[in-house]
Amino acid sequence: DEQASPGVDARGIPLKSDYPEGLPVPALYAIFTTVFTAICLGIAFAIYKFGSTEKYDKKIEVLTAYDLGWVYLVMFAVKLGMFGININLGVARKAAKVNVPDQHVYKVHTPGDASPLGFVLMESEGDLGRFNRAQRAYMNYLESAPLFFVYVLLAGFVFPFPTFVTGIYYAVMRIVAAVGYTQEPKGRMAGNMLGNLGSGVLEGMVIIAGMKAVMV
Repeated sequence: DEQASPGVDARGIPLKSDYPEGLPVPALYAIFTTVFTAICLGIAFAIYKFGSTEKYDKKIEVLTAYDLGWVYLVMFAVKLGMFGININLGVARKAAKVNVPDQHVYKVHTPGDASPLGFVLMESEGDLGRFNRAQRAYMNYLESAPLFFVYVLLAGFVFPFPTFVTGIYYAVMRIVAAVGYTQEPKGRMAGNMLGNLGSGVLEGMVIIAGMKAVMV
């Protein structure tokens, strides 16, 4: 195909996906998520073990008394559902070679006998590009906020002060991610990963509280 510009085909689609070539998307996501979850669970267990364990156990007794441990554990099932949806998206994104921040590809209508025009993607250069990425950073936050807020409420009942500290850390890291993303797509990675560490620790606290509540 004739290239309209370096790195894209004649209709504006990138020639290469940002995903690594040799590793299938499901395997990539599974490896990363397993390692990341194990680290976060380890941090959460350390908070339980070396923190105010007696106070935490008294709160867990309340969960046991009202059979609420299952409510805590179901959040991990919800997270696994999101994991499957993200794999589905990742597979499709890699095959289409549509890289972030683009979320959709629009086709320009042309008469049946006319040559197809280029696809419509997000502007990536200059002030408009920075605006688009800043907007995507905001939407990234909104997309993760509902699950995070539920984790705050559930973990906060059992682990109030660790949840407070983790929530502040998460907020700061999301700001770092947004500023980095505004500058360039890969600039989001450090802040997002560190922010997800905070969310993962809350998830770990929720899992620990739920497991202990149903196993008593």
